[in-house]
Amino acid sequence: MVAGDSTLYTIGTALRRARDLDLSVEVLVAGQWLQGSVAAVDGHGVVLTAGVVEQSVIRMEMISAVRMVGLPRPVPTPMSVVDVG
Repeated sequence: MVAGDSTLYTIGTALRRARDLDLSVEVLVAGQWLQGSVAAVDGHGVVLTAGVVEQSVIRMEMISAVRMVGLPRPVPTPMSVVDVG
């Protein structure tokens, strides 16, 4: 083992990061990929939403893999004011 900092990157960590960055995810459950946005996640499961009418509640132990899809939304920045006087 190498000395130094260590980070445990879990499926839950990936799902929370995707939620925080507002990324869509794909989760592998029983050989099927399900896609959606992470509406909620805790130590027991995740709620994925797809569109306005579809929600999936998935037990964490049933998820074999997570893929993050897309790029995070850009963070709006305040416009600079330039004095042209």
